[in-house]
Amino acid sequence: MKHLATGTVVAIALMFGVSGVTSQALADPYVSMGDSSSVSGTYVSLLYNGFGAYSGFDETLGADEHLSLAQGGQVLGGLVTQQLPTALAAINDADDAKAVTIGIGGNEGLGGCFTSVSPCGDFGSRYEDLLVQVKAALDNDPGDELFVVLAYFNPKNGLAQEVDFDNRLLGANLIADQCPNGSVAGLNDAIMQAASKQGVPVADAYPAFKEHGQAYIGGDQIHPNSAGNLAIAEAFISPLAPANCPDLPAPTCATDPSLCPATPTCETDPSLCPTDPTCQTDQAVCPDTISPRTRFVSMKRKGKRTVTFRFTASEPGSFKCSIDKRAFSNCRSPRTYKGLSPGRHVFRVRATDRAGNTDKTPVRRVFRIRR
Repeated sequence: MKHLATGTVVAIALMFGVSGVTSQALADPYVSMGDSSSVSGTYVSLLYNGFGAYSGFDETLGADEHLSLAQGGQVLGGLVTQQLPTALAAINDADDAKAVTIGIGGNEGLGGCFTSVSPCGDFGSRYEDLLVQVKAALDNDPGDELFVVLAYFNPKNGLAQEVDFDNRLLGANLIADQCPNGSVAGLNDAIMQAASKQGVPVADAYPAFKEHGQAYIGGDQIHPNSAGNLAIAEAFISPLAPANCPDLPAPTCATDPSLCPATPTCETDPSLCPTDPTCQTDQAVCPDTISPRTRFVSMKRKGKRTVTFRFTASEPGSFKCSIDKRAFSNCRSPRTYKGLSPGRHVFRVRATDRAGNTDKTPVRRVFRIRR
């Protein structure tokens, strides 16, 4: 399969949806898959018809039939089981498939799958497997194709959900990252990173929709209008080239405290016990003067104002926690705080071992509750 700009256009798109219309490919088909934003009459018709009456666009797919498989409300799992087999059959038959577009993810990714705290499970690996299957079929298909991935386009610009959507789509750094960087990833990050890994360009209409806001969205605040569909089609003309991503360094004790070895104590290493000879034969009498080491494990948000912290220590004992400037009080892992006010907060926790030694450097985590 060759990646050429004016041959067959193959796109993996991210859309919301209502039902599509299915037709049977007769010869050299354009196959469109996905949800309601990928049915005939949207950007797929602009790509299939060579942009019709829109001046300045003469690109054409060269297809003589449009096989539309898109269905309303489709998510990744249904798309793989219900639409992909028909699409692969059309690519693998004796004719030359001219284009494939796939729309997924809007319903799944923005309906709770992705949050500003953690990515959506194995979405990225499952999405990449979809790319692998389509790419493998196109490698065996005659002719040249352009394989393009479309990231999700709608930032809810100007609406109350805009800040939340930016976090869900772009992750903790609010940047669409084509390469993993260790930060919390969003939906578009997962799509772009899977595409770069497979050498697939990305049509990214998100910046255009961010700039023009609701002027590109229909009255339902979900689907693109005619101007929005044109912007999506334009994104296929000048897609982002796949990034050559370096391998992330392996985690170490410095970057991941959970990998640090436990601090040795008299109980675990008799050589550290005082010189009293009975300490070598009966560790129960070894005086313990070494403070435990408190370790932070994770922070997880649930909803807007609830945060749960997990922590541990280098030796058995108890914990005391503090939120903001409140006094330390007894606590256990996990420790959940509910109803936190918007703004900056500071969580601290310190461990005390069974001998009464207290960690003199409590673990401290600063976080923010958004309005």
